[in-house]
Amino acid sequence: MKVLSKSRFKLGLECPNKLYFTGKAAYANQKNEDPFLIALASGGFQVEELAKLHYPEGILIEDKKSEGSYDYNTKVNQTNKLLLQENVVIFEAAFQYENLFIRVDILEKKGNQINLIEVKSKSFQKGHPKKEVKYNADWKFYLFDVAFQKYVIEKAFPEFKVTPFLMLADKDKSTTIEGLNQLFRVTKTVDNRTGIRSKITKLENPAQESVLSKVDITDLVDNIESGKYRILKEYAFEDAIHLFAKTYEEDRYFDYKLNFQVCKGCEFKTTEETKHLKSGFNECFAKKLGWNEDDFNEPNAFEIWDFRKWSMLNEAGKVKLKEIADEDFGDKIQVFDKMPRVNRQLIQKHKALENNLKPEVLKRALKAEMDTWRFPLNFIDFETSMVALPFYAGQKPYEQVAFQFSHHMLMEDGRIVHANEYINLNPGEFPNVEFVRALKKALEQNQGSIFRFSHHENTVLNQILEQIQDSNIQDKEELFAFIQQITKAKEDTPFPAWKGNRCMIDLCQVIKDYYYNPLTKGSNSIKAVLPAVFETSQLVIDKYSQPLAAINITSKNFESNKVWVTKENGKVVDPYKSLPKTHKDHDDSFELIGEMEEINNGGAALTAYGRTQYTDMDEREREEIKKSLLKYCELDTLAMVMIYEHLKEITET
Repeated sequence: MKVLSKSRFKLGLECPNKLYFTGKAAYANQKNEDPFLIALASGGFQVEELAKLHYPEGILIEDKKSEGSYDYNTKVNQTNKLLLQENVVIFEAAFQYENLFIRVDILEKKGNQINLIEVKSKSFQKGHPKKEVKYNADWKFYLFDVAFQKYVIEKAFPEFKVTPFLMLADKDKSTTIEGLNQLFRVTKTVDNRTGIRSKITKLENPAQESVLSKVDITDLVDNIESGKYRILKEYAFEDAIHLFAKTYEEDRYFDYKLNFQVCKGCEFKTTEETKHLKSGFNECFAKKLGWNEDDFNEPNAFEIWDFRKWSMLNEAGKVKLKEIADEDFGDKIQVFDKMPRVNRQLIQKHKALENNLKPEVLKRALKAEMDTWRFPLNFIDFETSMVALPFYAGQKPYEQVAFQFSHHMLMEDGRIVHANEYINLNPGEFPNVEFVRALKKALEQNQGSIFRFSHHENTVLNQILEQIQDSNIQDKEELFAFIQQITKAKEDTPFPAWKGNRCMIDLCQVIKDYYYNPLTKGSNSIKAVLPAVFETSQLVIDKYSQPLAAINITSKNFESNKVWVTKENGKVVDPYKSLPKTHKDHDDSFELIGEMEEINNGGAALTAYGRTQYTDMDEREREEIKKSLLKYCELDTLAMVMIYEHLKEITET
């Protein structure tokens, strides 16, 4: 039987049409390959193990390897047998009602009272306007997930009274356990599944030692059941369940209307790597709008940066740029020294329709901005992680961990120096203070301008500032002053607002304000901008087609004969895709988490760092990961140098 699980119910709420494509090997599914999801899943396993320690008497319904299809009946029968006890706690309790099937993270039975506890690695903060659990875009899918579980339990056992809870990382709680996040190790089980080996078997005082708290969501679930809260407005809660279950069991395409904002993020699209597979996205548009192959090649609103008029497009049933009037983007602002959002969107629209690949540049304004920058120019990039379980006693969930930076310097005479780098992959070490000390030492070598790409580095240093303020380190005042010198205050800072006299310049914002390259397809990510520059800038192409040694560039991680601009079939190779494989020499004795083979984006770097912290690996494997991370981060700061060189080239022609 094809059963509707809670994950499939959630998928149906996103878009019922997805139920037809999910689980089919013939269809591309980008979420199967998303490194962020892999990293989050690993963190989720650890949080679940900590949650179980709140209930040391709990009994696990195990997932044993079996031949053929998933063994629903055995798990349900094991659960039913345990439920005969007056009082019992069950982990992964299994329930089936008709063609609905769920497994509950933690189920606590006291007589006929059932506490349904869904464990999530997501954080909350009571009373916080953005972090409190309530019905909004951040929480609605979690709430419907629990409501679905409650529904199945109550249908299977009408005599039970079910109270729903979320167990979450509590931002108001700190742990008394030193090294809490190192106590749960990701392992490979005997049947080749990813599992967790816990170094701790019980909590003496969960209220003080754990950073997890239960949140009673009865009122929120009641509003879902009554129909007050709906994700798909036309379907009541119970109706949606039965419709999804029937559609999935019959393996039938639901034929739900298109919602372009949801379609934009559809995971059932093909990429260059999965073009041999079917595209569920394309099939929907072919069915609903009659699109053929040529239609998919026409410019559309999905490519437009920061587009906000999706409801208008849904009402009109139009998404091609040629169908969208300029005024539908919003009000254009009459300025000449910046590209406001709508202005930039219209530039993108018209260049796409005209097939004009020439960059749009506000040359005079860009030059005026660049003339304020002081040499030597310093380009920095951070790699960081935010983990649910704290490193040290006294810490709260999701403390920022800055484990790596790279620093390039561009001299006024054109020399490019990979001046400094820092990395700490030592398991259980909280690197932030050492990280800032190393960064301070690197940037105090000169008084030149400092560049970041986007807001990440500023956000990280703001968070580390709060950590330092709460510490007892001897050089606290010096580090505090250094961070404030190169940053600006975030909106919710606990300190008086500031903007440092050497505040980092956001090169991404410079791109947004003065430069648009059609080859980026609207993306302002450095991973999109750099390949576009490689296709556009003759200066960059000529220069970086030569070995590093020939163009006076030093590197800490690449050989002197490294060439960055290479071509395959006449097309420039994306430099990030040319990075070496992470595990080219590994054997199969340990299952790589997520099977990540290369570090070419921030999500993969995050996953790689997590592996060094939460898996027991030998030094050879750790060293391979370290080498790959160093190369990846170095390319990020060198990419910023290349982008600067392209901008300078433009302003001088």
